[in-house]
Amino acid sequence: MTPYYADDLVTIYHGEALATLAEMPNASVDVLLTDPPYSSGGMYRGDRAADPLTKYRGNIDGGGLVRDIGSFAGDNRDQHSWMAWTSAWVWAASRVLAPSRHAFMFADWRQVAAATDSVQAGGLIYRGLLTWDKTEGAGGRPMRGRFRQHSEFIVWATSGPLAELADVYPGSVITVASEPHTTRLHPTQKPVALLEHLLRVVPGSDRVVLDPFMGSGSTLVAAKAHGQRAIGIEAEEKWCEIAANRCRQEVLGLGA
Repeated sequence: MTPYYADDLVTIYHGEALATLAEMPNASVDVLLTDPPYSSGGMYRGDRAADPLTKYRGNIDGGGLVRDIGSFAGDNRDQHSWMAWTSAWVWAASRVLAPSRHAFMFADWRQVAAATDSVQAGGLIYRGLLTWDKTEGAGGRPMRGRFRQHSEFIVWATSGPLAELADVYPGSVITVASEPHTTRLHPTQKPVALLEHLLRVVPGSDRVVLDPFMGSGSTLVAAKAHGQRAIGIEAEEKWCEIAANRCRQEVLGLGA
């Protein structure tokens, strides 16, 4: 495979996740950390088929005018199809994940049940559900008589029993404010601090982090901050270029 971008720590591939994973060697990465399309954002099929910028605009800028940061593909499956697709790519990713390693997959509340089933169907051991608290001021608009949805979830799994443990004791609720809309490069961009927190349980700086749904590259930036190597896969070239530019800035010492 020819990388779209590469430096001393980061490699980016422009391609579809399943096809690219099929070309990667067995047991060649140490962490799976990814935020795949949720195919969520509504209660009905018609809602879920809407453009992601329409579905998630409340999370992007509080429901006002969305900045021109572009939409993304692959977010329009119904739940049955989403679960089948997720099981397939998790299976492909589990082949390239070394034994006794961590896997983290983001999901929202509508897809949690399907996500936990999918990681197990894909051959991983489900370890637990972590909660990302975006803080009340940063996520979810108030709704009269209802609980505000200002959290997302991370399905935590491993590729078999853990052989080595980092000397940390993190909690299962992670409080990090959402990426501000003024600095967001991708509609569903995760803050680097959140991804760094997840990587705390991964011992050693010689690990390789894989994100098969890379988006704007926040996982790659977080891995680099830990001195770890990272591999990103992304089907849409515009996001490959944005992620590559962020990594180039890191190389030049200009920040993320």
